[in-house]
Amino acid sequence: MNVNYIAEIKAFYDRLELNPQPNSVIALWHALMSIANKWEWPDTFTAAQSSLMLKSGLSASAFKRARNKLAMDGFIEWKSRGGSLSAQYKINSLVIHYRPQGEPQNGPQSHYEPQSEPQSEPINKQKHKQKNKNTLCNADADALLERLWVLYPVKKGKGSISAAQKKKLLKIGYDEMARAIERYKRYVESVDYLHYKNGSTFFNSGYVDYLDANYQEGGEQVGRTGCNTGADFEDPYADELERLLNK
Repeated sequence: MNVNYIAEIKAFYDRLELNPQPNSVIALWHALMSIANKWEWPDTFTAAQSSLMLKSGLSASAFKRARNKLAMDGFIEWKSRGGSLSAQYKINSLVIHYRPQGEPQNGPQSHYEPQSEPQSEPINKQKHKQKNKNTLCNADADALLERLWVLYPVKKGKGSISAAQKKKLLKIGYDEMARAIERYKRYVESVDYLHYKNGSTFFNSGYVDYLDANYQEGGEQVGRTGCNTGADFEDPYADELERLLNK
């Protein structure tokens, strides 16, 4: 199966403009794509539900709903193999589905894809020019934010998170950011007068004190200066201030 990872991501987001999907569906599609890329794009592959739930940040019930929605809307095909065996998946190419009218209907994808973008190798083996590297980085950063957005309680202000900030989150990685979100959620729930920051506030700067290097169990954060900042110094009016400043 010849696949252009970047082209598939672009086609996926083009499809979302016409057929919007919930965050859970978006996160699961990216999780399946990452596994297919890892195995060099087989026609079908198996994946454990636990692995897909971890990669997408979904609960068991949310995972099943998202998987059924992906299948119903034609993004994937899947079938159970029974017992304790992992399900089998096939990702439908959106690039093929979005082929302009008038082009040949038969033949491999490379016949109608731009020749400047390699088709035959998975993305982690392609040798891109700098422009393609930047495009891939942006796509990966967007995909990561979608996965993290599913985990965060207050989904407001995503559009105000810049491309540069998304790349910073990409460097930190999904696992550490997921831990930071869980730490912040535990802290807010433990203090009566606090409310959750908007997603934009957290992902632009609010996550920093909850990263592995800055966080200490027991409610105190080491902070970027190396001194204990103390969680009680968190400003509960930060979101309102940000809103007023951005008017």
